[in-house]
Amino acid sequence: MIIVFCIDKNYEIMARVSIASYKKYNPKAKVVVVAEYEVPRIGQNETKVIKLTKDFRKRSDRDRISNAAYLKLFLPELPYRKIIYVDADTLCQKPLDDLWNIPCPYINLCESHSYGQYQARVIGHKKYGLTGMMVMNLDSLRRYGFTERCLTVERTADIPTKDWFHDETCINIAMGNLLNFIDKKFNYCHKRFYNQPIPEDDAYILHFVGKDKSDIFSQHKYGEILAIEKYIKGKRIAIVGNAKSLFGKRQGEEIDNHDFIIRFNKGFLYKPQDQGTKTGLLILACVITPEEIAGYKAQFVVNRSSSWKNNAITLANTERMLMKEMIGKQPSSGFMAIDICLHFKAKSIDLYGFDFGRTPTFYNPVNYVVPHDYDKEKELLQQYIKKGKIKVH
Repeated sequence: MIIVFCIDKNYEIMARVSIASYKKYNPKAKVVVVAEYEVPRIGQNETKVIKLTKDFRKRSDRDRISNAAYLKLFLPELPYRKIIYVDADTLCQKPLDDLWNIPCPYINLCESHSYGQYQARVIGHKKYGLTGMMVMNLDSLRRYGFTERCLTVERTADIPTKDWFHDETCINIAMGNLLNFIDKKFNYCHKRFYNQPIPEDDAYILHFVGKDKSDIFSQHKYGEILAIEKYIKGKRIAIVGNAKSLFGKRQGEEIDNHDFIIRFNKGFLYKPQDQGTKTGLLILACVITPEEIAGYKAQFVVNRSSSWKNNAITLANTERMLMKEMIGKQPSSGFMAIDICLHFKAKSIDLYGFDFGRTPTFYNPVNYVVPHDYDKEKELLQQYIKKGKIKVH
């Protein structure tokens, strides 16, 4: 397996992180870095220098694509029969043997996220391919005249907008129906919307598209609250919801006997005999006063999204957006708390004050309409309930 990167000096640090991820899951792969200069050692096995024929940058004032992006148009110059090309703003999350072994007549790549539907229409195609990951049959591409065809498109194509007319569009137009579209899990874009999204953890290659690349350096699910992991991993967790059905069952002592306890919003501790007294994590999807927060005596306090301005960190906007795509409505704070505990590998998860909408939240006004789909959330949790990982009290 040969994995190829095209970079410039701005991408050296990022490429080091990216290469390490590919080496982790594909230790026998050869990693080749292509640049217009001799690249220092950043984890690659080889460096190939390709001097571009001209400066391809600045097609418009909004153009932020570097000249290095156009190096991929010249990859048939490499002395290999087949390669996996990847952008330096990608992370490998699984072994790529399955990707490498898919038959590849010319180029295998993934269809773009939802914005690509617009790009496809503009160039008159049914699909628009993302070239941040390509399996390239270099033998076939050399015979096809790939480089010259792409350069001809770059010189002559009549595209109404130049903001996204770059190397990627050149390849889409030059290759046309010779592009072979494969499963999006092989190049899944972080914080982008898909008609049929998948969990980012299921992606073989996760692509950090867009201007902000900071997440590639600290890419952990629920990375904002990694400090909480040790309180959850292997521990007995109680998640206390605020349904009216919580009251009258006198389960407060049972709740407090758990290793770590999670609570929400205005579920203030009015009745310790029913609610318990301890709080490890308080998740807020509303604004409450500092005095009300202090009343919980919580070890950790987080905002469920950036909409709320409590004096606390903001939790997992990315995960919340992915859940919204999956559920069809905003996930409840309780659903997110369960996902946190599953992700951090809790020993067991006991739910109190959860009846999935059968009774209202005890502090909400009459006729309050919740923005959640409790039936869908319950459906998604059934597999864990059946296995005994989650118990609903």
